[in-house]
Amino acid sequence: MSEVFDLKSFIEKSKPLDLSGIDWALARRQPVSEAERRILPYFIDVESYTIAYLRGLLNTTAIEDPEIADFLSIWAYEESYHGRAIERFMAEAGVGLPADRPRSVQRKRRPLEALQDAAAAVVSRAVGPDFVATHMTWGAIQELTTLNGYRRLAERTQNEVFAEIVRRIMRDESRHFSFYYHKAEERLARSARARTVTPFLVRRFWKPVGAGIMPDAEVDFVSLYMFDGERGAAEVAHIDRTIGRLPGMEGFDGMSRFVADALARRGTQENHGTPARDAALQAR
Repeated sequence: MSEVFDLKSFIEKSKPLDLSGIDWALARRQPVSEAERRILPYFIDVESYTIAYLRGLLNTTAIEDPEIADFLSIWAYEESYHGRAIERFMAEAGVGLPADRPRSVQRKRRPLEALQDAAAAVVSRAVGPDFVATHMTWGAIQELTTLNGYRRLAERTQNEVFAEIVRRIMRDESRHFSFYYHKAEERLARSARARTVTPFLVRRFWKPVGAGIMPDAEVDFVSLYMFDGERGAAEVAHIDRTIGRLPGMEGFDGMSRFVADALARRGTQENHGTPARDAALQAR
């Protein structure tokens, strides 16, 4: 097992995203691609929806762990500033969101979301303390996927201001991932039951960040923009290998399978000439 995560240090370092020294005027003078204009609202919604994830967690056994409760309050606080930073960038770059566009967290919950929250609460009570391992593993996958996704955005953008903002966001995401991963490793290592329950639930129900709150077509579009091609395939393999090193998660290939399925869906759309075809081609 790797070294113990220093939660006290994590909390002490917590602060809003540092945007000092950003040359906002430069944002408008450099390009923002059509694909980025579609992707950035997705990230704003995902980041701003973090607070809503807590709604479901409050009904599970995960919140009963004092360290996890402390972490989640900081996590939600820091993530909210990521969405605000991206939203400001869009405004400064002249590609701002419509004033009347509701945030994802403000929209009415879909029946499926309410059912998923209720199911998670029931499962967590049935599994007991070992459910925390599942939640931490799930969080580790989401944070690692987000971290690698941001890295790909920074690599592909031609806007230096956006790249710098993303790199600063990545520093927070790296800290968040570290907590989830260490806690998942700790919980899985000490419980054989957790090593049985967690891979079962993750392999059957896990989906990428944004799935469930964003339209499926948008989840596919963003995932393929970040993880298609040789470079993207390397990132996907890295995600799966990293999660596969957790006790009980050997052979994890969730991200590889999702990207392969998304590629298959895109191929079907292109062959049938659906509206999604033009958007997919435009992102290449």
